[in-house]
Amino acid sequence: MKATYSQRLIKLADLNHHQTFFAGRCSEWFLESSYFAVAQYVDTKDTVLLVLHGIDFKFPIFAGDIVTFESKVVSAGRSTLTVYTKMYRSREPEKVAADGFATFSYLDENHRSKPHGIVIIPENDEERWLQQQALEVLEESRRRAKAIAEH
Repeated sequence: MKATYSQRLIKLADLNHHQTFFAGRCSEWFLESSYFAVAQYVDTKDTVLLVLHGIDFKFPIFAGDIVTFESKVVSAGRSTLTVYTKMYRSREPEKVAADGFATFSYLDENHRSKPHGIVIIPENDEERWLQQQALEVLEESRRRAKAIAEH
């Protein structure tokens, strides 16, 4: 699985009222990095975010920290690509500060989903585990959407 990387310097404008990295800004950069991973496989002009499955924050990030977002497409459906993204302090890649999944949909000229023909084959145990997690979060999202529609 191909990974993409982007780095950001956390500035005072990126902090919340607790003086830690604002989740809204993190989400913006998280999705941008996820989008970069999708761009390795399909034309992004035909791609939109379908669902942000969530971002789990593990510990705070502060002004002056440099963070790296590492993203990789870990699962491909008929017209979807699910990306795993993790964020860490650039000098501490072994300590994941936040991570999560986002699924993108590949669209035709009428803005309807279309097949992309991509197959993602995991190469090791970690990638197999990430692919399984991606399938589980996507299925949970589908169950939730169905329950809401029926309510």
